[in-house]
Amino acid sequence: MTDQQNYHKFLDNGQYSKHGLEKYEWIFGETFLSTGGITTTMQVLKHVQLGENPKVLDVGSGLGGHSFLFAEKYGAEVLGLDLSENMLEIARKHLDKRPHLKDKVRFEFQDCTKIDYPENSFDLIYSRDTLLHIRNKDQLFKKIYKWLKPNGYVLFTDYVRGEDETKYTEEFKKYLIDRDYDMATITEYREILHNSGFKSVQVEDWKDQFKYALEIELDKLQGKRFEFLQHFTQADYEDLESGWLNKVFRTNEGNQGWVMAVARK
Repeated sequence: MTDQQNYHKFLDNGQYSKHGLEKYEWIFGETFLSTGGITTTMQVLKHVQLGENPKVLDVGSGLGGHSFLFAEKYGAEVLGLDLSENMLEIARKHLDKRPHLKDKVRFEFQDCTKIDYPENSFDLIYSRDTLLHIRNKDQLFKKIYKWLKPNGYVLFTDYVRGEDETKYTEEFKKYLIDRDYDMATITEYREILHNSGFKSVQVEDWKDQFKYALEIELDKLQGKRFEFLQHFTQADYEDLESGWLNKVFRTNEGNQGWVMAVARK
């Protein structure tokens, strides 16, 4: 899909339908929509240090959990961007339950590849498992570099594809097409960050953390099957279970992985 203006409809009518988001939130944990939920988020946040009253841009803010955490833990002023209206609706409902954050967090329907901000606007630009939706990553990271304050950080996790394309299975190729994912490799992310001007670039292969989180989530799903089926259907259960098993399989095959990257301006 190349028409970015209609991309949000593709997301909201497919993977991120309201019903789909309810299932994902059940398995990831309330307000979260990224692998490992709050557990991996706390591991990721060990890689940054923020001063008083930082300004944070949350790219692909999802259901709001990361934005709320920055506001509560660091006293940050947070702007969350997303291209899914369904996600933004849920995130705003969660924000309504947190009136103490009303002046700290706001969510906007924005395409980060189209919008622009003044130089030196943010202390941290953060993204979790969102960049796989974005093409022209080189251009985006040059903008991110401009938007960051001196010594500011970009910090993200993302799904990545294996370095050896000759080993890609037909199932993995179909998965990329069906989801319209544009996954980079770990090597490509390292090059993009260096070419965008960042220093102190740290790009880590988090394949093991990915597999561990997937297995924990699978255990939750299978162990709480009865609880899950009180709210969802058997077809929903089978969809989640097969999806997680396929991710584990792709990771074992070296087709799919996970990266954690942090770089300073």
